[in-house]
Amino acid sequence: MREPLYASIAGRAEARIRAGEWAPGDRLPPERELCRDLEVSRATLRQALAELEERGLVSRHQGRGTFVTRPRVQADLAGFFSYGEALRARGMRLTSKVLAVTVIEASRAVATELGILPGEPVVHLERVRAVETEALILETTNLPALRFPGLETRDLSSRSLYRVLHEDFGCDVETAVETLEPVILTPRESHLLGVPRQAPALMIRRVTTDTTGHHVEHTQALLRGDRTRFLLQRSVHELLPVDAGEAVTAEPPAAAAPATDAATGSLRPPPGRARQRAAPTA
Repeated sequence: MREPLYASIAGRAEARIRAGEWAPGDRLPPERELCRDLEVSRATLRQALAELEERGLVSRHQGRGTFVTRPRVQADLAGFFSYGEALRARGMRLTSKVLAVTVIEASRAVATELGILPGEPVVHLERVRAVETEALILETTNLPALRFPGLETRDLSSRSLYRVLHEDFGCDVETAVETLEPVILTPRESHLLGVPRQAPALMIRRVTTDTTGHHVEHTQALLRGDRTRFLLQRSVHELLPVDAGEAVTAEPPAAAAPATDAATGSLRPPPGRARQRAAPTA
C-alpha cells in the first residue's frame, strides 16, 4: 500500500529534526515557506504537522507558530524502585533543590495515610527534582517526625531521602502503593516547574512502607506532562477458551475480592496475594 503524501512529508521533516537541522526549541518556518520548500499544499502540510505533533516531535501554538520539542525524559520503571534510580540507569542524574523543610501538624488526610493521629508532628519536605538543571518534578513529602527526630536538619539536597532514612535512622523502605492521575498545575506549581499556567502534569500519590510494615512517607509528586514519559512493560497471561465439546470436571476457585481498609477506605490486596512493587520518585 502506498504511503500517504502527508506521511512522507512528515518523514522528511522528522529526518531534518533528527539531523539537527531544526534543533529543539527552534520555530519552524511559516507554513507558506514550508509549502514552497517541501512542494506540497497547505492542507497536506497541516496533516504532516499534525503527524509530527502526534509523534511528539513538534508542538503547535496558536498565533506563535510550530516549535521543535525537546526529547522527553523517559525512564523504564520496571525493576527500579525509584525514579532517580531508573534515570541513573540511562546515564542521567536527578538532582534536588529543597524549597522547604519544616515540622508541622499532620492534617487528617496525611495522618490517615501515615497511620498517626491528626495534629501529630510531621516533617514536611518540598523539593524540585531536576535533570540537567531542568525542573521535572515538584514533590511534597510528609514523614512522622516522632519516628525520625532531627530529619529536618539533614542534608536532603545532595543525599537521597531513602539513603538518609537508611543511614541515619536504620529505616529501609520496602514497598509502595501509588495512584496516578492527570491534573492541571496551579499558577505556583507552574512557576516552580517553569511551564505555562494551567499546563498538564501527572500527579503521583504514594505511601511507602518499611520492612517492619510501618508507613514511612506520604508523597505527592507532580511530573511535567511535556517532558516526562514512563515506560512500563507487563506480561499478559490469558486463559485459553475451552472447546465446546470438552468436559469441565470442576469449577475454578473463585478469586478473592480485594479487601477494604476500614481506616482509610482504600483497597488493599487480599491475604496471600503478593503486592506489586511500585516505583516511587524519591
